[in-house]
Amino acid sequence: MKNSFRKLIPVAAALGLVFAASSAQAFTLQNGAGVTYATNVNSLDWNSTGSGVAKGIANGVALTQGNPFNFLYQANLSSVNGQTTGNFRGNLDSTADGAPNDSSAFEFTIVAKLSEYVKTSSVDPVNKTVSATFGLNNTVGANKVAIFYDTKANAFTSAGTGFDDGVMVALLTVDPATTLSTFTTNVVTGSGLGSTKMTASIMESGDFIDQNYLKGLTNVSFKFDSNLNLPALDSMTSSFHSGAGGNTALFPAYGVTPNDLVFKVDGATAVENGRVPEPASIMLLGMGMLGLVGAKRRRAPKA
Repeated sequence: MKNSFRKLIPVAAALGLVFAASSAQAFTLQNGAGVTYATNVNSLDWNSTGSGVAKGIANGVALTQGNPFNFLYQANLSSVNGQTTGNFRGNLDSTADGAPNDSSAFEFTIVAKLSEYVKTSSVDPVNKTVSATFGLNNTVGANKVAIFYDTKANAFTSAGTGFDDGVMVALLTVDPATTLSTFTTNVVTGSGLGSTKMTASIMESGDFIDQNYLKGLTNVSFKFDSNLNLPALDSMTSSFHSGAGGNTALFPAYGVTPNDLVFKVDGATAVENGRVPEPASIMLLGMGMLGLVGAKRRRAPKA
């Protein structure tokens, strides 16, 4: 792993995983049984210890045209922007240390998988950089984002367990047709910056948003804008989507190898409701090196 990457874009542009759509309508976050955690929610802030991995991409030299790779992501909820209840403020477990804070703890987690390929690649021998653009393979079930609710509150960053073993409350598909992704890396220093635009919504059979947990949220798209952060430090993990009870059908467990790049992914999810946005207002994913990576300051759960 290279030395830590400095922030490569302004803080305003260093926000991670963000949902954005065309009509600003907040939703209510619930526990599935009618208990309200927060109202007028318009953003979800995922933990700064979120992790991402580019499978089989060891460094910038691997960014050759036509090269396929898969990207995985996992994180737990840290806070929301909305009117939270005492239950939420007191019992949301945002530590991702593998154990609940207490018997009343709960967590929301997010996982994602993307099937990508290098569309174009060019080398600048003077500046010692490699620049590439990426696309998503148009394969059913290959590009998914899911949110889970779990009263076990057992998400564990370093082991990569407990992120997909709760109740799935939303499943969305990323649309390959509206993807625009680029990345440039310095092959000597390892520094780099990338961004991607794409939409994610209810597209395939099985996609859904559970109104018992995300009440009033009808359809969304994701907006990602972030930079690569290596080494992963407190986001370093040995596996993704692992552990007993995980949703192995949709998100098979994966053990990190020496040929993979693991990133620190700090993301926030600003949620707007309504119709699926036009391509001009769709998801922006600054994936750093092929992935969802953020450098945004983590906030405490909001009152």
